[in-house]
Formats: sequence, structure tokens, C-alpha cells
Amino acid sequence: MPTTIIATPLRDPAFQRRVAKQLTFWWRRHGVTPAHVVTRFADESGDQVFIGPYPLTARDERPFAFAQCVLAQDRDQDFRAACAAEIRRVLGPEIPPDRVFVAIHPTDPADHFTPDHLDSKENTTV
Repeated sequence: MPTTIIATPLRDPAFQRRVAKQLTFWWRRHGVTPAHVVTRFADESGDQVFIGPYPLTARDERPFAFAQCVLAQDRDQDFRAACAAEIRRVLGPEIPPDRVFVAIHPTDPADHFTPDHLDSKENTTV
């Protein structure tokens, strides 16, 4: 269940929907069922992010995004780089590529719990 969290000051629902849709289609082309793709947006203001001692928006007011993507640990480095590039691509043109920061977090899929999975475990645990 790949999960992408995008923190940005952009709050336009049409932008968010377009990004989620494009990421879902990308993951589907790579073998993931669309219902298993999670994209979440978080509000992030430029005065809360610092590059060194300076707010990110001190010299540049263009929009930005910090994206974190959790994906299966068996995806290789080339795949992870392609995923980062796709995240950067779909955030444009609203967010310039040089203002997109991406972190990829490989994880064991067994450590990724859905609500249904947790409910079934709770019902069988003594």
C-alpha cells in the first residue's frame, strides 16, 4: 500500500485531486491496485520550514512541497528514483520542480496496517 504524504501551502481541491489521480494511475501501471494507493495532503506554510536559519519563503515566495512516499522495501533504487521523479512531475506546473523535496521510505509491507487488517487482528487476539 504505497502512501504519499504531500505537505504544501497549496490547498486547491482540484490540484489535490489531479495529483492523487495521476499518482494512482502511475502506481497502477506498476502493478498496484488503485484502491491500495494512498495520497494525503498536509498544510505547510513557508514560515514553518527553514533552510539553515532562514525561512524557506524568505527569498522565494513560489509554492513548494515536501513529499514523503512509503513503499515496499523490495522496490529497487531505480524504481525509487522513478517514483520521486513522478511525484515531482505531477506536482507541476503549480509547484516548480526545484521547489519539490522528496523522501522515499522503503518499508516491509507486513508493517503497513490497514483498518481492516487491524480489525481482524484485534478480533482474533486474546
